[in-house]
Amino acid sequence: MAGNIRNPYRTSNSGIELDLRSEMEDLLYGSSGEIAKGKKGLLRRMRADSSGDLLRCPCRDTATDEPDQDFFCRYCHGHGYFWDEYEIVYYKNDDSFRKVEGRVQEYESDMFFLEYSLDVSPSDFIIEIVLDNDGTPVQPVQRLKVYDIISADQFRADYGRVEFLQIRAKLQRKWSVWYEVTNRQYN
Repeated sequence: MAGNIRNPYRTSNSGIELDLRSEMEDLLYGSSGEIAKGKKGLLRRMRADSSGDLLRCPCRDTATDEPDQDFFCRYCHGHGYFWDEYEIVYYKNDDSFRKVEGRVQEYESDMFFLEYSLDVSPSDFIIEIVLDNDGTPVQPVQRLKVYDIISADQFRADYGRVEFLQIRAKLQRKWSVWYEVTNRQYN
């Protein structure tokens, strides 16, 4: 029995507990008693064939097996593989400092939290987009930052049920060279 808006807790044999799926939904999209904290962005999913191998772009060099870095490929945007983009809502932990054994250590990655139902793998990318003052994506969509996914972990609770996804991703520094004003038509 899932919780409802008035009572986000659900009853279990051990008493009353939080329904983490419901809590994540309220965090991302808001509810009658909570303001939405989710941010809209894009998930760039690499296309794969029936055996799970990524679909290679023809721009890959036959000698080095790397995507062409000298010319902008309008199909793969320099990834070397075909992909599709999907609109997502995520919560990002902007604090890259963690306390480790009594001292503060900086990690070169950010944490993203997404709904449990998304299919995310380390070959994919999370893209921050430009939003207006109300949090609505600016049209046409403008990509702000691209993050390489390092790990995509399922947070499980309640008899092993997936409650939400915890994504660790690193900012891709070189991506913006193709998204300057001269290449805006490929955005």
